[in-house]
Amino acid sequence: MQKKKENFLEKIVQKDYNNELEKVIETKDFDENVKNLLLNILYKVEVSYKDYKTVKRDVESKQEYIEKIVKIIENKCNKILIPQLNSKEMTELGNRTFLVDADKKQIICYPIERKLLYCIAKIDKKQEIIREENFLIHKTLSDVINIGNNINTVEPLRDFNGFSWLIIKKEIENISYNLIYQNLRILIGDNFLESWIKNTEYLIDYYSELKNELKIRFGEKNEKDLIEILNKLSVVLELEINPNFEKQLKEQKQEIEKRLSEFKNMQLFIEKITQEKKEINKKIKKIENIVIDQELLQHEYKTRNQKLPLEKKIFSQKVLKGILNEEKIKLLEELEEKNNLLNPVKFVEEKTKLQEKYELLKIVDIQERVKEKNKILEDFQNIFLKCFLIFINNANSKEETINLFYKYRYYNMLPFNEEIDIYQNMNLNRNLKQIEKELFKKANEFKIINTFSEDLEDNNKVYSFIFKTKIISIEDIYVAIIKEKNKYYIEFSEDNNKTYEEKFEIENLNTDKLKIKLSKKLKIFI
Repeated sequence: MQKKKENFLEKIVQKDYNNELEKVIETKDFDENVKNLLLNILYKVEVSYKDYKTVKRDVESKQEYIEKIVKIIENKCNKILIPQLNSKEMTELGNRTFLVDADKKQIICYPIERKLLYCIAKIDKKQEIIREENFLIHKTLSDVINIGNNINTVEPLRDFNGFSWLIIKKEIENISYNLIYQNLRILIGDNFLESWIKNTEYLIDYYSELKNELKIRFGEKNEKDLIEILNKLSVVLELEINPNFEKQLKEQKQEIEKRLSEFKNMQLFIEKITQEKKEINKKIKKIENIVIDQELLQHEYKTRNQKLPLEKKIFSQKVLKGILNEEKIKLLEELEEKNNLLNPVKFVEEKTKLQEKYELLKIVDIQERVKEKNKILEDFQNIFLKCFLIFINNANSKEETINLFYKYRYYNMLPFNEEIDIYQNMNLNRNLKQIEKELFKKANEFKIINTFSEDLEDNNKVYSFIFKTKIISIEDIYVAIIKEKNKYYIEFSEDNNKTYEEKFEIENLNTDKLKIKLSKKLKIFI
């Protein structure tokens, strides 16, 4: 009776979602194809979201997710256009499948549901969510978080259909961005990342908050290692997606190399700064003289206006005085910076900052960037796995441990690149096996799972296949060990009566120590 009541309530809620979207669509000048695409997206998400939430665990509720999408369509999408053959929109798109113009609140997109949903997620983003004083990464790491979140938003539609969980690598807009975002989501939580992306309060520095949160959860060394590699990765990935970025970085690198070379000779550096200070003081004195001398002020007024176009001419000498005072303030600030550089402590700080920037920019010179990207990605995964181990060690209940089973299974199945998934990456194998071993120990501690063999190694072999199955609810999985032509296989099914859904070969099984009969089904979780 209770289940029927819950199903009835779900139908009411579902109807409300559709009504809400239809009301929003009525206020928009969308054609019928666009309206149908949007309603189809909503319907498919409603059908798939329960499985999506079961698999990933730490995600927003279906209601929050759908309300977010409807609100973006309402507030940020004035036009959604599907390009027609030989149309202006098709010309604008060129080789792209979509084009998002946040200023015009306009999306041009081919009639592909997952692409349109990606566009809806993208149009809601601020371009930079990290403060500009964070050299380089204010752009590159903003893209990691934003693009990763866009891909994450599409996932319920892309990988779930209400019946199965299917990951098609070529449908993921950027596998590396997705992997990093999912790493961060597992480490610091969905709420943190969503709050960061939605943040409109400049007072909150979420990049600093990220570092603090990682330090609290995983210790100072892990935090420093994660952030250092994350920043490098963000630059490498930006170089992949932004053709003009490499030229910009090489110019910046040359400038920093020049400045660092100046820092090496202290005597020459002091002479250079002293000379620059003299030039700044001359400019300040000149401004002061102009402001107090009417004749000089009038001459400056005429001279400047002769060089300016009509729309930018200075309105009066009083306005010019204001401009000169602003210029003086900037020069005084510049003078203060030069004075600071002559302070030994400030000198060392500045040199250290330049060196840090230079280290980040060295990545530009790497010739085999794809190979280097994979190496840095693997390094990031290995630190991630160290942090995940801390989650396992800190788990204090059956519920926490089960959640970690799901989270690790989800992570294990993530694509590492276009060819392999995480669990297939041999360079991660050692740490992956360690995670599985510790999860099984914790599961035994809380008496969560049944044992299949008296041989611990064989037990772990059987359990390890849990993290390769795409059966939605691992708590409902039944397992049987069977023999076919002198080979042993493990079969998974969702209940005790159904035929198997997934099957894996298990090698070097010690059958003498098995605690269950061959072909007999046993539920994995107690």
